[in-house]
Amino acid sequence: MGKEGVLARRQFMRVLTAAGLSSAFAGSLLDRALAAHGGPSDLDILQLALTAEYLAADAYARTRFASFEGEIREYLEAALAQEEAHLKALQDAIRSLGGKPVERPQFVYPIQFLSSTRLQVLRLLNALEDAFVGAYLGALPLLQNKDLVKAAGSILGNEAVHRALIRDSRLSLKDPELPGPRVPNDQAFEVAITPEEAQKAVSGFIRK
Repeated sequence: MGKEGVLARRQFMRVLTAAGLSSAFAGSLLDRALAAHGGPSDLDILQLALTAEYLAADAYARTRFASFEGEIREYLEAALAQEEAHLKALQDAIRSLGGKPVERPQFVYPIQFLSSTRLQVLRLLNALEDAFVGAYLGALPLLQNKDLVKAAGSILGNEAVHRALIRDSRLSLKDPELPGPRVPNDQAFEVAITPEEAQKAVSGFIRK
């Protein structure tokens, strides 16, 4: 495999791990995609994005058990509805390309979603949104269809808003562990996540 092929493989592995897949399973899935297509296709990327959105929707749905109140609860409910809209859009896009959407996996979490763990819940959502933003950014140059690039960019923007509002929620609850400037909009530029950062944020969420 040439230098460009190696770099493409590494970049796509970032998307795979950011979708919540273990590194071993991600590598196996990538090998099958490369064998079938000579490289990741738009359909492959959409299926991986769908897996990530399943995780996002599942995590936001579980926040109801933490009994958030006021504006934070309203935000989380809106975020859940938006993640479910992402799901439908990705499923429709996959079908439009002649594919069958992957099934929703079962997920596991390192914390319980309880009223006593609200800050932990928000920290978890913050880590997930960091991964989602980075994953969509990393996927953009891999997509061939311009309409899909626009759609992925649109979802990326929405996930970035989610992350900012989560940070605002953490500020309102006076989270002492909030990193960076203590403002919701803490950075000027988005960056694609590294495989290590993706693994730290989302690996282990899919039940083996």
